[in-house]
Formats: sequence, structure tokens, C-alpha cells
Amino acid sequence: MIRMMSIGEDIESLQTLQSHSSDVTCCDFGGNFCLASGSGDKTVRVWEWSPGEGYVDMAYSPLMGHKYGVTCIRFSPQGTMLATSSVDGSTMLWNVRSGVRIHTFIQVSGGAVRTCRFTPDSTLLITAGDDGSVCVWDLVHRSLVRTFQQHEGTIQSVSLTPDSYYLLTTCTLGVMKLWHASDRSDTSQGDAAVCLVSIDDAHDLGVVGSDFSPLQELLVAHSSFLCVADDDGSLSHRYLLATCGNDNEVKLWHVVVGKYVKHLDTTPCDITLHQCLEGHTSALMCVRFSPGGNYLASSSLDKTVRVWEVNGNCVAVLEGHSRYVTSCAFSRDSSLLASGSNDKSVMVWNLGGNLSVDSELVKPCSALSHFGNNNGECCNLQEQEVVKQAEVDENTVKVLQRLEEHGGTVNTCAFHSSVLLASGSGDKMVRLWVRNDEGRFEESESSPMEGHRYGINQVEFSPSGELLASCSLDGSTILWDAGSGRRGRPSFQVSGSGVRTCRFSPDGHLLVTAGDDEKAFVWSTHTMEQLMVVEGHNDAIAAAAFTPDSQYLVTACSDGHMKLWSVAPCSEQCMLTQEDAHDLGVQSCDFSPTEGTTGITHYNDSILHSVANDMQLTDHLVSRETYLQLREKKWTGKYSGECVHVLENDDSMVTACAFSGDSSLLATGSLDGSLLVWELPQQLVFKTIAATRLRSHSKRLLDWSTEDVKRWLKDLEMEDVAERVRETNLTGGQILTLCSDEILDMLQIEDEEQREKLNLQLYWLRKEDAGMPEIPLDMEIPHEFLCPITHEIMHDPVICSGERINTA
Repeated sequence: MIRMMSIGEDIESLQTLQSHSSDVTCCDFGGNFCLASGSGDKTVRVWEWSPGEGYVDMAYSPLMGHKYGVTCIRFSPQGTMLATSSVDGSTMLWNVRSGVRIHTFIQVSGGAVRTCRFTPDSTLLITAGDDGSVCVWDLVHRSLVRTFQQHEGTIQSVSLTPDSYYLLTTCTLGVMKLWHASDRSDTSQGDAAVCLVSIDDAHDLGVVGSDFSPLQELLVAHSSFLCVADDDGSLSHRYLLATCGNDNEVKLWHVVVGKYVKHLDTTPCDITLHQCLEGHTSALMCVRFSPGGNYLASSSLDKTVRVWEVNGNCVAVLEGHSRYVTSCAFSRDSSLLASGSNDKSVMVWNLGGNLSVDSELVKPCSALSHFGNNNGECCNLQEQEVVKQAEVDENTVKVLQRLEEHGGTVNTCAFHSSVLLASGSGDKMVRLWVRNDEGRFEESESSPMEGHRYGINQVEFSPSGELLASCSLDGSTILWDAGSGRRGRPSFQVSGSGVRTCRFSPDGHLLVTAGDDEKAFVWSTHTMEQLMVVEGHNDAIAAAAFTPDSQYLVTACSDGHMKLWSVAPCSEQCMLTQEDAHDLGVQSCDFSPTEGTTGITHYNDSILHSVANDMQLTDHLVSRETYLQLREKKWTGKYSGECVHVLENDDSMVTACAFSGDSSLLATGSLDGSLLVWELPQQLVFKTIAATRLRSHSKRLLDWSTEDVKRWLKDLEMEDVAERVRETNLTGGQILTLCSDEILDMLQIEDEEQREKLNLQLYWLRKEDAGMPEIPLDMEIPHEFLCPITHEIMHDPVICSGERINTA
């Protein structure tokens, strides 16, 4: 239970902490008297109480991870986690016990985050900042619940009612808005993204801080209260809200929210000014209620902290800082008050009157903790789940290797499986790296590959991995033999204009090249014949991508337009134009390999991902900034856009990225000429393998590429036949149209037993693809293919290891 105490006028400084090298911008108390402070020096310091010494740095302090100044820090309700926000656009979640970073949340817009708050029930984290947008994050699943933007000014503070139902946002234009805290609430309560009530000019020159009292009241609503039509005695909640701003005042407001009125489709809500607290002589920076709700603290540019009773009486003026006081916070038992300042210090004030650095600080016992099914216990379990999940996930990303052979910016990189890695640079070189038995990448004996006269724009392996394509500003595209490093085919060169992109079709039959001449050329990789030329862009074509079935091509240019073309059959007539896909131009695009999904931009039921100069991601997996974001695809076939990892390279801007085939590795190139190889979390690898298996089972036979056929034969343990598929370029379409004998002859199968086995498999494969996997009456089925119980043909049978169970 919170200890109600009387604060006297003789409040003294207990300790001054001076470890930060820049302004202290924020501070907060956690459980067991833990104290944290954030600073413009990019660090967060976490302090623990040690009798005889007072506050000392915890073993892992300071926490470092933000690229720019820290703007806000908050402990979770049960004190197990710490959220820290920064101008760098990120909010980091830390394990208070170990100092390990649990997760990094990236603001959708990438703008600076000015404030973050946990909901009192520990289910959500709210972040907001410079662009006026609010992000609501699910802590357990670390996912974005929703985001909305209805403030025109910078959001300086967010606050939540003690019951976690309502969220208040305030901005630098003096606007104050109240919302439903979560869209997971009862749908009968209306749209959670609709503002319940808005107050203009809450403070002259902007609202800087806000906080709800932990106490709330139940009122009987009257017919005069907003939209309530009948005086039915329905209950309403009344909350006490404190705000502060640049007008030197602290204001107390009554926020009253009634029961949802179904026939009016609205929630009655009202915010009325209750009292103005005057005393500060300059703009305020922060306002905080004590945990018991009976006191209020405010900090100001006048270098003071004032402590108020909720009736408006100022009980103490704390002086000691030499510069602006930016923040203040009460300890959980209200015996201590911390204040942070531009003078780089944190001062701890003794509110109880009988404490010293030698005192033993004992965490107060909560009476509610002795009873089950209470909100405090639920919060604790919620937080334990989040922390436990983080500790067992092994969900970390780490640099496996740094390759620094290039003499210029690494503009492009590409994997084939997880064994071969290629990179192209402004130094005109294409380099090839091979993974050794120890898992490290070594430069191939055939590397570097020299042939281009200017910087390399893109490299890409063919689906089989035999060829490597590279294109350059010199106007040429070269096909290399990935094994020997020699030119595998004559180079493609149509004009003297630079080539920006070269991409293989997923089936390996086609290659597209495009660039500064505003044209895209489609070539046959077998005959080297030019199959089609597409025109229509008004600027340089910066990116191109084939759909997974190799039937269509998308081209994107520097003016922000994207165009869709048919390549099977070849058609030089544009099928569709998407104008202004991105402001300031499209720089990169790619199709999801998974078909049958839907998205914002989709062609042939395949999601198209694009990256651009406007810093926006349209259904993306990755984006290029000074750091790299990995985003996750949900198994429902819908992209959530959730950022699941942030890969940071402190040395230079990230210019290129590529996944390995199994998603176990990610390569990133940078402006400083280095190529980093990252080891990705095992859970991401597992999801990728599962998705690949799911895709191979759900893919239509007609859409099978040569690689799909090869994989199918390997699953049948016909390795030698699978190797011959490359020579024939056998596809699923051919399996459907050619007779079995023709296919067997193409694959040069002479052994009768092997021919019979494959003939049988081809028959079943075609039947399953047609949805009719019946057993032919005139064919004898091997006994091992039949279920021992039902004697029906088995599909995807599994052989269990171990000793046979004796059922006798």
C-alpha cells in the first residue's frame, strides 16, 4: 500500500549525481527505489541504493544504444523493464535486472520520439514525437497495435488514466486530445482511433507535460452531461489531470468519461479546467503526481522544483540546480523526489525528513499483493512474461564478419544460398566471397572480377548460382561464371548510358537491364537474344523486379513512377502505371517470393516491396537508412509492417543489403567500403524454412521453376537426376505438357527401375496438382506407399526413428 505522508517545508537534498556529460533530460523511479536518468550524451544511467553510499551506478550502467540524445525514460509499472526514447526515432526496452536490451521499437515515420509511457496494466507502450503521430505497441508480441496522427505540432507528452482505458496526448500548439487507449477494447465503444474530445489553447505557447492522478472517482451522470439523453443514473468516471506549459502555469483538469451511448454512436466525454497553480516565474518542463495522488511536483526553467498539494497549496520550493530543471519524479513510496537539470546533474531530495545515505530503504508492501486476481498481480505476470520471453528467445542479431577489401562505397551485394556472397563497389570491382567450413567468408581465388570501367550499381546471382550478373555506370552488364570468375557470356551493352539495375527472372530464363536511358531491356540468358524493349518512363529506371512466376516485370524510376509489363508473352505495352509510388523517386523494389498473398501493392497475387528517398516503406522487408530495419510477415498472409530488429552500423551509412537463401545471414554494404555479414536470430531462420516448405507444397505445378523441380527430385533421393535438371531447364509447365517418356529421356534416365520409380512419381504429382490423387486401377502400388491400417495411399509420410514398440 502506498504510504500517505506529510511533506514539510524543510526538504533537503539527499544526494547529487553528476555522472552525465551533458544535459539531464529525464528521470524516473522504478521499483525497489531504482532510479534512472537520460541525457543529451546519448546514455541512460541506472542507479541502485547502497546504504552508506547512497545511489551508485548498477553494474551494467550506463546503457548505450541510442544514436542521439535521450528524450524520455519510464519504468514499467512493476519496475522490471525500462523504456527509453530518443531523437534518433527509436524507443528501446531494457531488462532492468540484467541491463539487456529486450527490443527496439522504431517510430513509423522515423521521426524523433519525445515521450513514451507504459499503460498502468503493463500491456502496452505508447510512443509519440515530432511528427505528431502516436504509436501503440503490444509489449508481449512486440508488435505495432495501431498508429494515428491528428496533431499538427510536436507531441511533447502522453498520459494514461489509471485504469488504462484512455490516453491523453498534448502538443506544442497547445492542443490536448483524449482517445481510447487501445483498439483491442470492446468494439461497442466505437472506433478507438476517433478523438473523444479535443481542447485548444490548453496552455499558451504549447503544452509541455501532463500526468493523470492515480486516483479516480465514480460519478452519477446527469442529463446535462454532454450526450446522455436520459437521467438514468448511469455511472461516469472522473479523473484528475495535471498539465504544464510555456505559460508558467500548472493546470488541474477534471476529465469525465461516461458510458458509450449506442444510439448516438458516441462516448460522452468532457474536460473542464479545475484550477490553475501559479508560482513558477518561467516556462515549465515537467509535472508529475505522487504515487498516492495527494501531491504534485513541477519543474521549470526558473531552476526550481515546486511541490504542491492537490488543493493548489505550494508546500515546498526546491532550489539547488544551477540551470533549467528539465524533469522530476517521485519514488514509489513518495519518500524521495528526483530532479534532472541542464547542469548535467540529478538531485535526490529527502521528502520523508529522516533519511540519510546510511539509511536502509525498504520497499513498501502492497496489501493487494496478498490477494489473488488483482490488477497488480496481473501486471506483474504480464511483465514477467515479456522479460522471460526476451531471455529465452535468443532473438539477437550480431555481426559475424566484417569484409573490408573494397576501395570504394559498397553499392550492392547478393547471396546465393548461404555459401556464396558477391559485392560490387564504386571502385569498379566485383568481389566474390565463399564460406568455408568454419562459417567464415573468404575471398574467392577468382576475385576480384575486373571488366567494368566505372562503379558497379548491382550484382545478382542467377537462380542456379552458376552465373553472376553485374551492371555499371559504364553502360554494360556482364555475366560472369560464378565458379571460375571468367566472363560466362558476352556482355550486354545497348547504349552509352549507365545501367542501374540487372535482375534474373526466378526461372533463370530471362535477364532485365535498365538505367539512365529510361528503357528496360529483357534478354534470354540462353541465346543472349534481346526479347523486348519497354519504354515509357520519363526518368532513369532505378529498379526492376520479376514476379515469382516470371510472367510479369515491374520497373520503377527516379520520378516515383512504377510500371507493370507482361514478359510471357512479351508485350511492350504497359499494363499498369502507378504514379507517385514514392515521393522523391523509387530506389529499389522486389517481389515477395510467396504467392497467394495480398497487399497494398500487388500484381499476380504477389506483394511488391519498394524503397525510396521519402524514407517510407511500402510493404517492405528491409529499408536502407543509417541503420537497417527488418520487418516481419505475418502467417495470415498479411504484412504487419512491424519492425522486428534494428541493425545498427555506427561507422557509416548503409547502402545495400541482401538475405542469404535460408535467412540465417544478412549482408550490408556501407559508404565506408565495408561489407558486414550479420548472423540473424534462429527464430527468423525457422520461420523462413517453414515458409519455404509451405510455399513448395502450395505452389501450383504449372508455376514450378527449374529449381523447384530439382528440389522435388532431391526429396525423392534422386540426386543424380536432380543435377541433370540444370542442363534441361525442366519446369513444372513441361511436366504437365510433356509425356513421361519424353521427360525421362530428357533427364537421360536409362535404368529401368529408376525410370519406373520416376514415372510413378510423375503420375501422382500431376494427379495431386489437379486435385485428384486417386490410385490408378491398373497400377500396382508398392506396399511401403500404403497406410498399414487403412491401406490407402499415404501423402507426406514420416518415418519415425527409434526402436519398434512391442504391442503384443
